[in-house]
Amino acid sequence: MKLDDSARALIGNGADATLVTINSDGSPQVSLVWVALESTPDGDELVSAHLTEYQKTRNIRREPRVAATIVAPASPGQQTKYLSVTGTARIVEGGAPELLTELAEAMLGSSEHFPPANSPSGLLTRIRIEKVGGNGPWAS
Repeated sequence: MKLDDSARALIGNGADATLVTINSDGSPQVSLVWVALESTPDGDELVSAHLTEYQKTRNIRREPRVAATIVAPASPGQQTKYLSVTGTARIVEGGAPELLTELAEAMLGSSEHFPPANSPSGLLTRIRIEKVGGNGPWAS
């Protein structure tokens, strides 16, 4: 699925996203992650980077169904807009420091202190977007 221009603008060069994965007991596991948007021949993907294995990455390896929410900046007098995405995730080895450098520039204004020098190659989570909702022009 390809996101429309309004959803692309919300994500921009990087955004905070609440990522929900499924624990082995069926309960939700919620994390705040930085995401980038990447276009592929099969559609758009949300991509996040991790320097090591975490519960969220173990969960995705076992159960790839995920949900993510990106909240728009508040607009006084209006309901908060948000982009909700559901999809299928996969873990890819390597590439974390490079993506984290790009995201640190977008999210922090500098990559001077993050990611740390000599970081491990880490992991990427790539989420194939299957459904979009929320409150905003991107919602169907």
